[in-house]
Amino acid sequence: MISLSTYLKRGMDLSLFSPSLLFSLPLTLFPSLSSYVGVTYLNVYHDIIMDLLNPSDKHIKVRNHGDLGDYLENAAELSVKSTPDVLRLFHQGSKIRKVVELEKGIPSTKCHTVFIISTEYKMSQDSVIRSRIVLCNVAGLNHRTDDHVKGALSALDTVLTDLSGSSGTVSGYNGSKLTQILRSVLNKNSFLHFIGHLGPTTASSDINTRTLELLQKAELISLTPTPSDLNLQKIIAGLRRKVAAARTAITSVSNVNIPKEHIAELEHSLGALTSAKRMQWQNREVASMKVEEERKVVLADKGILEWVTEAQKRSKDTDGKIVALQKEKDTLVGEYKTQRKIVDDLKNELQGNIARHTKLAEEPSQSETVLQESLAAIHKLRDQLSAGNEKLKDLKKGVKDVQDKLKIERTLDVEAGEDIQGNFELSYVVKGDEYRALKKDNVQFMEEEKDRLQMEAEQTIAEAKLSASQGKMLTVDQMIELQEELANVNSQLSHLALHVQCLEAEREKLEENVECLRSAHRTEAEAHKMRNLLTFRQFKDYYEEAKTANDHKYRELLNSCVQDCVFLSSKNSELEEEVLTLKKKMKS
Repeated sequence: MISLSTYLKRGMDLSLFSPSLLFSLPLTLFPSLSSYVGVTYLNVYHDIIMDLLNPSDKHIKVRNHGDLGDYLENAAELSVKSTPDVLRLFHQGSKIRKVVELEKGIPSTKCHTVFIISTEYKMSQDSVIRSRIVLCNVAGLNHRTDDHVKGALSALDTVLTDLSGSSGTVSGYNGSKLTQILRSVLNKNSFLHFIGHLGPTTASSDINTRTLELLQKAELISLTPTPSDLNLQKIIAGLRRKVAAARTAITSVSNVNIPKEHIAELEHSLGALTSAKRMQWQNREVASMKVEEERKVVLADKGILEWVTEAQKRSKDTDGKIVALQKEKDTLVGEYKTQRKIVDDLKNELQGNIARHTKLAEEPSQSETVLQESLAAIHKLRDQLSAGNEKLKDLKKGVKDVQDKLKIERTLDVEAGEDIQGNFELSYVVKGDEYRALKKDNVQFMEEEKDRLQMEAEQTIAEAKLSASQGKMLTVDQMIELQEELANVNSQLSHLALHVQCLEAEREKLEENVECLRSAHRTEAEAHKMRNLLTFRQFKDYYEEAKTANDHKYRELLNSCVQDCVFLSSKNSELEEEVLTLKKKMKS
């Protein structure tokens, strides 16, 4: 997924890379223990690749091998076990990105950002299916666009042109670091989705035209994705044979006349062999743990470890409570569905018996005994239906109670979680999900209440028909009373409808106000964090300068003390010699 430009107020924060996008990742990414999922987060500026998960000084290179395909050398890849882990690393990388841009004076509008989710599914002991989900935000065109951004967009244009054509060959991958990174997904063996952001003003017309041209080329690409099976064991065995052959070729000639191509072949094969070993499942897990430890050290040296990670472990007791409550909820929901089916069957049977009794009562030849038996069956079913409704209400209340307990436990767990603690944006997303879930529960509750009221109305109508079949008629006073009650109900219904409309309008206004306040709060919070970070870094720089000055002063003092000690020692030696000389003279 590629964004070609951003015209929103907050740039990346409100564009493609939003929490809602990552929350929507399918849970099938984590189907079982036989799968591996890793995350890489990169920033590309002036063809320099920067790691946003582990901002060390390592030089990241894009490598390509015939058997291994494209891979990133020295880029951090952290293992994840769930969608919240992906979201956590994304937000940590976004924080690191702001710090890196602040330190190096890099404008975010000239940076390409790439978020990679790598997955592996073990089909057998030696066979692994690999895939990638790549989210890329491409720096957009504007009147301040530099040559590096133009070069990257030109290379991207070349790649899209070749992919949309019928030549079958694709050039332009080596035109920029961005297209080199995207080589594994910018091909016909991928699912590609492009989102172009268009400027709202006439001044952006040329940029909009360029963006639409790129999107049109992307639309013409014919995609035929097929799964690829990567057997690393066979590739490693083949690379070992190549290394052995290269070594044999080198040792067979004299040291003076070793061909350069033999040395280059050996270096290339050794590098590919090392990378292939790192790609093995177990080695990737081990490398992820090492990167995590190294990452903590790097972030601590920069003074942003606590701000970036904000780590706090979840309680195992809370997890156990959530699992137990979920099981209880599933059991009650199953019982509720079963009881609901029983009640529906009783209702249908009651209506059928009432209809049959009405027909029997209209036949003059029917005996009183048959009518009494039919009436007794109707009363029995009505009692059973009433008891079933009461049990249904109890089950419904039980489900609601368990849902409330589960909601409380999840809220406490989420608020204490490492992804949410101190993070207003994530907290807002979680609260929004809770709000939508509440709306969904309310809609379901209203549907159930509507069904219940409909059932009670049908039961009342059936009882009225039963009374009519028995010859019971309403008096004039009763009819007047019922008409007055009906008029009152209609009046209240109209008032309730207007009240609901007013509440709906107020809700929409409140949602709009909350969104505005959230936007303002986030802007102020980010500015406050940046100010705090700058203050901390200035204090750290001042501390380092003071520490260096004090160390220099103490070293000078120590050197002076050492020199004094040496001088005094030599003087002491001279005095001792004079004393010995005087003693000898006195004895003589």
